[in-house]
Amino acid sequence: MNVKPRHIKERFPEKTHTINFLMAEDPEFLTLCEDHDACVDALQYWAESETSEAEARVNEYRTLVRELRQEIAQALAALEPQWLD
Repeated sequence: MNVKPRHIKERFPEKTHTINFLMAEDPEFLTLCEDHDACVDALQYWAESETSEAEARVNEYRTLVRELRQEIAQALAALEPQWLD
């Protein structure tokens, strides 16, 4: 079982099994999750930063995290109806 990426599993804990399955079977989904993890880490870093560019970076990473979560949620939703059959 893959413990990385962790942030998406924290975001959708009820879908951990589906996430693990997709990460193992779909390299594109795994890349989305890895990108999400990297963006969440970067967002946390910049949120704690006191540099002049921090606010702009926080806004950029917040947008990226939101977009990646939407893509991941769509992939999860697309798979779930197949499992009901």
